[in-house]
Amino acid sequence: MPIINVTTWPNQSDEKCRELAAELTRAYHEVTGAPLDRITVYIQEVPRNRWAEGGVLGSEPDFAHRSRAAGPTQSRT
Repeated sequence: MPIINVTTWPNQSDEKCRELAAELTRAYHEVTGAPLDRITVYIQEVPRNRWAEGGVLGSEPDFAHRSRAAGPTQSRT
């Protein structure tokens, strides 16, 4: 039984989650031939204050800039 796990920030509508689950299921079926009724999709929503990239929490006001601006040897503060 294939399991597809998607982790994302909240704020996806039920319709968007439904669409995502259907498309992932369809694509997996087309590529692998797995039966549609055996493909499971989990969509986990993680609050921005519990998600970090580059050591910067997603809830930080300047997250987009700080999480991508510094290289591995540069300071992020």
